[in-house]
Amino acid sequence: MKTVHILGATGSIGVQTIDIIEEFSNTYKLGCISANHNIEEVLKICKHHSVDKVVMDGQYEDTFKQHFPFISFKALPEGLIDLVDSIEEGVLMNALVGRVGLEPTLKAIDKDIDVLLANKESLVVGGPLIKEALKKSRSKIIPVDSEHAALAECLRGSQIEEVERLIITASGGSFRDLSNDDLKNVTVKDALNHPNWSMGAKITIDSATMMNKVFEIIEAHYLFDVPYHKIEAILHKESLVHGIVEFQDGNVLAHMGPADMRIPILAALQENKRMKYKSLFDLTKIGTLHFEPINYERFTLFELGVNVAKRKDMHVVTMNAANEVAVSLFLNEKIGFLDIERLILKALHHFEGTMDFTLENVLKHDEAVRNYLRKDYT
Repeated sequence: MKTVHILGATGSIGVQTIDIIEEFSNTYKLGCISANHNIEEVLKICKHHSVDKVVMDGQYEDTFKQHFPFISFKALPEGLIDLVDSIEEGVLMNALVGRVGLEPTLKAIDKDIDVLLANKESLVVGGPLIKEALKKSRSKIIPVDSEHAALAECLRGSQIEEVERLIITASGGSFRDLSNDDLKNVTVKDALNHPNWSMGAKITIDSATMMNKVFEIIEAHYLFDVPYHKIEAILHKESLVHGIVEFQDGNVLAHMGPADMRIPILAALQENKRMKYKSLFDLTKIGTLHFEPINYERFTLFELGVNVAKRKDMHVVTMNAANEVAVSLFLNEKIGFLDIERLILKALHHFEGTMDFTLENVLKHDEAVRNYLRKDYT
């Protein structure tokens, strides 16, 4: 019986991970969980599972203790590290959103705990720190993002030196068929209406700006030790091909599957096994698949983001922090959709990227960027 501890248990990935745990209850069990404000969902989870520890906003402690006085409760943000530090067995599903996922990831690696990584920002802002930490640990980083799980499947049994290109597919997001002029008046509701996937709010907006695809390129760079010039993204509106590997001998492997995140979650949990899961895929109903290059004039933030990523300095931290602030402001209807890119550019022009890449500097720089952009909207 494998114990699965989930950071972000009430989010999209967390909920679907619990679905898998329940479907394969003879193989997996739930351990510790974290959440943010969804106390109703946390109470529901604890009612159906023998949860060891709960971490969430401290304002909910009294309510939680009224229902489950014998389950340990810790408050955010310090409780996240305490949760990871308390793990004695099992794996950690990091399904947090944003930079906040970095420190728990590093803590898990320090404790030789395997990390099922859905929190791509851990690698975006802390890739060099995580790679260095892994050298001293027995921990593994197992990708959960559909694109990286797909690439991992295609790479099974092959050496990374044999790879010519990694290709990640992009749906294009909610506004893929709109022009730049059309984007001036789009609403939050419009942006959250993704054509293919059901995801959390932040990642859905990142999909619309294509920043999510920038993050996935960075993630692939660190996960698979492949240089940036060998990683590409292409537009694929059907979202049925999730990742493609071109090998140096000319062979090309593509991973296909339905838009169901439970499949990569199960793949991450089962590692080298293949447990039986319901079939949702019918090739005869697909029809035609379309692929095209990403239009840099339309998705201007994508080209900017990739260029920042290739610098491999503190500008990546600036870009991520600015993106998190800008997306939050947009979701709260304080700025327009096109202002997301404007604020990211503003931060990149204001902050230098030459600072030494240490955890302390990453955290300080991240906070400085957030404070700089928020001051005009408080």
